[in-house]
This record gives sequence, C-alpha cells and structure tokens, in this order.
Amino acid sequence: MNKIINLEQVTDYEIYNPILTLSEDLDYDNRFCVIRTNAGNIAFSYYDLGIAPDYIIQDTILFLSFGKSYYILDLKEKSILCKSDETSSVIFEIIKFDVQPHILLVGEMSLICFGLEGDLIWKNSYRNTIFDWSVTNKGVLVIFENDEKWLISLKDGNGICIE
Repeated sequence: MNKIINLEQVTDYEIYNPILTLSEDLDYDNRFCVIRTNAGNIAFSYYDLGIAPDYIIQDTILFLSFGKSYYILDLKEKSILCKSDETSSVIFEIIKFDVQPHILLVGEMSLICFGLEGDLIWKNSYRNTIFDWSVTNKGVLVIFENDEKWLISLKDGNGICIE
C-alpha cells in the first residue's frame, strides 16, 4: 500500500505537484502530508489530534480520513465525491471488507458506510463514544464507553443490542 509522506510545512507540497490539495483549516493545521497514488499525488493538511490519517484506495476511489475530516475522492476525475459535513468527531479507522462491497468509517461517535464507488449507503450517529469495534461475519460489533454492545448490520446500519 502507498505510504503517507509527512512534510514539515505546507510549502513542501509544491515539490510533489499534487493533483488535489485538501485541508481542515490552514490557520490551525499543524500536520502536512502527501499520498502518492497512480493517478497523482494528493496533499492534505490537518490539526493533529494524535490519530494517524488513514486511507484505502479501491480502483480509482480514494477513501481518506485525517484530523476531524474525511474525503471520498475520484482519482480518475480528480474530484471530490463526498466530504465530512461535521467536525465533531474523528475517524479512527477505515475498513474494507473482503466479502461485502462496503467501506466503513469508524468514528468517535459514528459509523459511516459507503459503497465501493464512493456512494453513501448509511450513516449512524451515537450519543455515546465508541470504545471498541470488531468485524464479524454478521456485521460490526461495537462496544460503547458505557459497556453497551451492539451488532450493526452492514446492509442498512440497523443494530441490535447484545447482552
């Protein structure tokens, strides 16, 4: 998998000649990175909250999370298909499933499921913080900070409480 290149400052982007440049807020961003892809370099900046950026490339679609933002990009068209609309929680991990045609973003207080083409399938927001999660053959098992356990279906995002 391609690596994320950490840069010292935003001006270092220029040497990589990015096809797209993304940022959270340049006034506060303190981390600057580049991802090398077959379609070209993607540059991004964010405020570092201690969670490393994560990404998955599926054909020509890039699923990227950094800081409190996520982006779904079409590398062939050099366009943004989707981006986060709220900045209240960070994305911990992006998961691609071997059997299911889904990409799941696990956030601090949300789960967001996309199709492999970058189309939003469902989005769940929760009142409690997600403490832990694991993939099962029946869906995603989520454990919240209050020790509630829920099994979430990838098909529609519906969940059942597990005792």
